[in-house]
Amino acid sequence: MVDLSEEDFQEVRPLDNSTIQKCLREYFGAETVDDGMESLIERWHEWYSGAAEGFHDVYINNGLSTVKRKMHRLHMAKRVCEDWANLLLNEKTYILVGDKKSGRFLQGEDGSGGVFGDNDFWTEANRLVEKTFALGTGAIVCGVDGMKVDGKGNIHTSENGRIRFDFIDARSIFPISWSGEKITEAAFVRQVVDNGEVLLYIQAHLLEDSEYVIYNRCFSEKEGITEIELPENIAPKVKTGSDQPWFSVIKPNIVNNAVPTSAMGISVFADAIDIIKGIDLCYDSLNMEFVLGKKMVFLRRDLLEKDDNGNYFAPQDVNRQLFMYLGDKALDGDMLPQEFNPALRVEDHVRGIQEQMNYLSSKCGFGERHYRFDASNVVTATQINSENSNLFRSIRKHEILLEKPLAAIARAVLYIGANLLGKDVDKNASISVVFDDSVIEDEASIQARDLELVKQKIMMPYEYRVKHFGEDEATAKRILKEVNGDE
Repeated sequence: MVDLSEEDFQEVRPLDNSTIQKCLREYFGAETVDDGMESLIERWHEWYSGAAEGFHDVYINNGLSTVKRKMHRLHMAKRVCEDWANLLLNEKTYILVGDKKSGRFLQGEDGSGGVFGDNDFWTEANRLVEKTFALGTGAIVCGVDGMKVDGKGNIHTSENGRIRFDFIDARSIFPISWSGEKITEAAFVRQVVDNGEVLLYIQAHLLEDSEYVIYNRCFSEKEGITEIELPENIAPKVKTGSDQPWFSVIKPNIVNNAVPTSAMGISVFADAIDIIKGIDLCYDSLNMEFVLGKKMVFLRRDLLEKDDNGNYFAPQDVNRQLFMYLGDKALDGDMLPQEFNPALRVEDHVRGIQEQMNYLSSKCGFGERHYRFDASNVVTATQINSENSNLFRSIRKHEILLEKPLAAIARAVLYIGANLLGKDVDKNASISVVFDDSVIEDEASIQARDLELVKQKIMMPYEYRVKHFGEDEATAKRILKEVNGDE
C-alpha cells in the first residue's frame, strides 16, 4: 500500500508551507519553492467557501452600539466552479481504450465498473475539477492497497492488490521539479488525526535513474515535528519500475498571470473577485430592502396602554383592533396613527445584479448572459453553440488541458494491472477521452451531422460506431462486417 486509508484517519487542515519545505528538505532531500502561491490559494479558497475575511462581515452602528452581521451572499464563486465541472466532466464522459480486455479492467463493460467504478472515479473527478477551477490546481494520485513490497522497495506481483485513487486539491500539492508547466516530481501532503494525535503524512514521487520511486513519511506534531513509524500497511519506499508517474496534475487552461513562473495553476475566478464582490453587495442590498422597508406605524403615547409591569403596548398587541377607550380626550389629526411605507427598489437591484452577472459570466469564460437572475428565460443545449461561441471555445480549450492527465492516470492503471497485479491487460493500448458534446450541441444534432459525414465518406462507418455506441475499433469493424454480410 502506498497511501493512507480513509477509514483510519480524519482529515484536518494542512500545515503552512514553511513546515512542509523543512520536512521535504531534511527527510526527502527535496526542495520546493515558496513562490507566493500559498496566500493566493487561501484567498481563492475563502471566496470559494463564500466567507472572505474582511468583506462578508458587516458592522452597523445603530447610534447606541456596533452590531455585526453576515452579508447575504449568492456564492457565485462556487457556482462558477460547479458549472465548469459539470460542463467538462459528467455522466457521459468516458475513456475509450483500444483493447477490449483493458477497457473492461479499467471501467467495466458499461463504463461504470472496473477500477474506475470501484473507486467512484467520475464522481470524485468531477468534484476535483470543481476544486481545481476554484484553487487553480488539482491532482489524482494512484496507489495500490495490499501490495507486497520488500525492504528495498521492490514490488512483488500480487493478484490481491487493489488500485485506489486520492483526489487532492492545491493546498496539499507541492511541486518539486517541473519543466514549463509540466510537473515531473511532486509531494502530496495530508495533516490527519489518529486517536486524538495530529499527524503529518507526506508522500513524495521522485525520479531516480529515470524511474519513479514513491517515498512515504509520517510525522508527529506533539513536540515540534518529529518522524514516527509508518503504519504496518504503508511501505516507506516503493519502486514503481516505470518512467511514467502515478500521479496526474490538472489545471484550468488559463495562464497564471499572478505568478507566471509557478508550476501551479490559477483560479478560474482569480481576475473576477471584484465582480463577485459587486454581486454580493447588490444581493445583500436587495435583501436589506425588505428588512428596512417593512411597514411602520407611529403612535402617540396617548393611544398606548400599560401592562402590569408598566410597559406600553399598542391595542393590536392584544387583538383590540376594533374599539379603544380614549377617555374624554378629543381625537384630532395629530393623534391619528401615521404610516411609513418606504418604496422597495427591487427592479433596480435585480437589474444591477444581472449586469454584474453578465460581467462575471464573460470574465469566467462562459460568454455573455450565461447567468440570468430573473430566471425568465432558459437556454437549451441546442442554443448554446449558435448563441454563445465563446462558451463553445472555452469548453474546447479546457478539454485540451484536461484530456492528457485523464489519459495519463488511465495509463498508470493499465501499467499497474499488467506489471504488478498480473492482469491480462495491454499497458500500451490506445487511450482517448470522450467528452460530452451534448452540453454544446444536443446528441441528436451531433448524430445527424456525423451521419451526413459518413454519407459523404468524410467519416468512416466504424468511426461513427466508436463515437456514438462506445465500441472499440475492432468491435465496430466486426459488427459492420456482420451487418453488411462481408466474409
